[in-house]
Amino acid sequence: MVNSMIKRQIEAALSHPEAEDGLYFNNLIVVHEEEERPIVVGDEAEVRAALDEMIKEGTVVVTHSSSEQIYCLA
Repeated sequence: MVNSMIKRQIEAALSHPEAEDGLYFNNLIVVHEEEERPIVVGDEAEVRAALDEMIKEGTVVVTHSSSEQIYCLA
């Protein structure tokens, strides 16, 4: 079962102005000192499971850069 807290954290991170063009997976779980967006707390498998569920629900969409997926709110 996907942790609803992680889903709320993902939504908060993707709603932040710094994420207007979306975020790479690593940017969801690592926030650098100069960044202000909220971090998503959970292990990689939990965060990926939450993202997968949110994609199925239609709340998150995935686009692709040259080599990585970019997650955005729908």
